[in-house]
Amino acid sequence: MIELRQLHQFVAVAEELNFRKAALRLHMSQPPLSNAIKRIEDEVGRPLFDRGRRHVRLTPVGDIFLREARRTLAQAAHGMSLAQRASEGTAGSIRLSFVASAALGPLPDLVLLFRKAYPGVEVLLDSDTTGGQLEALRRGATDIALIVAPLQDAKGLVVDHFKEEKIVIALPSWHPLATRKSIQLSQVASESFISFPFSAGPGFESIFLAACQRAGFFPKVVQEVSQMVTKIMLVASGVGVALVPSSFAAMQMPHVTYVPVLEGRRPLRYSLAFATQARRDNPLVDAFLQLACGSSKAGT
Repeated sequence: MIELRQLHQFVAVAEELNFRKAALRLHMSQPPLSNAIKRIEDEVGRPLFDRGRRHVRLTPVGDIFLREARRTLAQAAHGMSLAQRASEGTAGSIRLSFVASAALGPLPDLVLLFRKAYPGVEVLLDSDTTGGQLEALRRGATDIALIVAPLQDAKGLVVDHFKEEKIVIALPSWHPLATRKSIQLSQVASESFISFPFSAGPGFESIFLAACQRAGFFPKVVQEVSQMVTKIMLVASGVGVALVPSSFAAMQMPHVTYVPVLEGRRPLRYSLAFATQARRDNPLVDAFLQLACGSSKAGT
């Protein structure tokens, strides 16, 4: 097998067309260089140089070999550069999963910011429930999960707070409270609620149940669905009411009104956080988290 070192030696001779000058360029003596070229020719099975008493010229085979040698050396240099940039977190790919509310909220701007900062990095995105995200994270199918905190089981994971988002209540447009600028959760204590299965959205459901408890009631859940859009569709159908992230207020649906929910004078909120494996070998994860946390602080 011909080594990259031998290709460098061949290219030097081919460009100088002089063994003495090529040896000086390579910081080696001439006899070892001549022997190296002879070994390449033996490997190829054809002369690469026409050696005269006063000239050295490439043979037609040598001319072809020069073109391919340059291409091989360039590809090797490119591969080395990519490997170095990947180890520094400036190239490669990163897999990010997210809850649907983040897609309507801060995530697009964050991904755009990251892509501008790391144009050589491929960002692979996928949406799922928090439960599905954590399963994919633990089996190594994703690098970062943008989830709703808190997590019931964070074993083997690192959770970094990202930002807080407001919660609104989706009401049928004919509901008596639909014209209000805001409501207290206690005002809908007797309503039928549409919620998540706890396994699919433990973070959001924990916040929902805890807020109801603080408001002095236990919610009557008439149906559980695993998608926010389905929640809102059921509200439009008159099945019940639902707490949803405020970002979903941008998703207008006939017969649905969104009203901010207060606890006292403060908006009811939930937390978005990034979950990653405690042991990770992709340096882009740290690069993404540093940028995300910086952008979050800048936005507060």
